[in-house]
Amino acid sequence: MQTRRLPLTVQLIPLFVAIGLFSFLYRYLDDLARHLPGTAPQRVFEQLTGVVTAIVIVPIVVGVSRRFPWSRAGWQRAALAQLAGALAYTVLHTTLMDLSRTVLSPLFGMGAYDYGNMFWRYPMEASNDLVDYAVACAIVYFIAREERARKAELAAAELRGQLAQATLENLRLQLQPHFLFNALNAISSVMYEDVRRADAMLARLSEFLRTVLASDAQQVPLDDELDVERMYVDVMTARLERALRFEVHVDPAARDALVPFLVLQPLLENAIRHGMAGEREAIAITVDIGRDRETTVISVADDGVGLGGGIVRRGHGIANVESRLHALYDGGATFDIAGRAAGGTCVTLRFPFSEAGAA
Repeated sequence: MQTRRLPLTVQLIPLFVAIGLFSFLYRYLDDLARHLPGTAPQRVFEQLTGVVTAIVIVPIVVGVSRRFPWSRAGWQRAALAQLAGALAYTVLHTTLMDLSRTVLSPLFGMGAYDYGNMFWRYPMEASNDLVDYAVACAIVYFIAREERARKAELAAAELRGQLAQATLENLRLQLQPHFLFNALNAISSVMYEDVRRADAMLARLSEFLRTVLASDAQQVPLDDELDVERMYVDVMTARLERALRFEVHVDPAARDALVPFLVLQPLLENAIRHGMAGEREAIAITVDIGRDRETTVISVADDGVGLGGGIVRRGHGIANVESRLHALYDGGATFDIAGRAAGGTCVTLRFPFSEAGAA
């Protein structure tokens, strides 16, 4: 969320208040050094009118600095504009101080105010005003530069976010046709052997696809993800009958986790397809979901044929999961696949914990 900043004119008020305070101390202490006591009220009056009139015309500093930004290519134009702005500022400032002090001094019971010969007063005040103007101008340029840098950073961050979102959406588009192709192949393999089973698989597949296509979220609550994955398992269970055993264990601490949508489906598909290679006729798959401090940990283990020589085969589904984790968590997630000592394979995902309700 972008923080709302005060207008530049308001941000410059502390500068002129500080200038007025230091000027008061300089003049009042000078009076004391000259053995002129009792001048404090007059010096306060002079500095208050000086500060207030400066704040009234400070939009000149802001306007000129914004209209003519300082750059290597246009510095001459900016210098001329600032010179004109400084002259306008000091003339207006001196004039307003003269008018305000002439009007207000009698009203405050201080008598008529003598500002001296204005022919000399204008260049005298200009010696101070030009320094104040230059300092204020430098601050405006600095603030404007910081604002431009911040806007550029926000724009870059937005573009990075849009790119990441586009990447994730592209990965989802790759995932769904891939799954559908494999699911239809599974159905066709039993269609002529058991029509009832094929019909049940089609019904469950239809329900699965309606749920998947109705959601455009990249991350979903864990319970929603598990519901979708159970639909997929039902399709595969109808195909494999008793050859597939599926269990899910969820740590209560991870129950409210937010997880990538359809992150489990490629892992389950991969476990069934590769775990039942060769003459293997049955497989048991266990999904464990836990929380390690601020990290969500998901492991998918099977008792299938294993990696076979320790070679990890990264097909379309595995590559898709790795790419989505990288895009979602910007390198803050890990993906590990290894053989199990008791046989089979275990895939472990670790990514930053995020609570579904808070998201």
